[in-house]
Amino acid sequence: MDPKQVLNNHLDLCNAVYKILLEENTWLKTKKTSPSTEILDRKQKVLPMLEDSLQNLKRLKPEFFSPFDNTKKLVNDSHSKLLQIFYLDRENEELLLKVGQSAERQTFNRFDTSPDEIDRLHRRGKEDNNDPSVEK
Repeated sequence: MDPKQVLNNHLDLCNAVYKILLEENTWLKTKKTSPSTEILDRKQKVLPMLEDSLQNLKRLKPEFFSPFDNTKKLVNDSHSKLLQIFYLDRENEELLLKVGQSAERQTFNRFDTSPDEIDRLHRRGKEDNNDPSVEK
């Protein structure tokens, strides 16, 4: 098992996963509905491949790596791409939760009183209590 080939394959697969997740993210942000079945099918197809690729990486031994090629760069690139995948997947999960909520829940604002109104009520409460710290 050539480490350079395993790393290149893994990086290619990571790029494919990222592309699908980016497409899903765009869909969720623009259409504000669940992604199409086509996107979900591609995602279901590629995720087991990513698992297999991660297993292949785990099988690599340090002594397989040559100090004279770019395998260290490939490892770093793969790691960076995986972090991007995790971040984007988390964002997609949050968007999916939001899309799944009713429209009423999506627009709910717990704090519908303006900050100025709250300040005014606080001042009025202190004035009613004859609080000496309040300027009149």
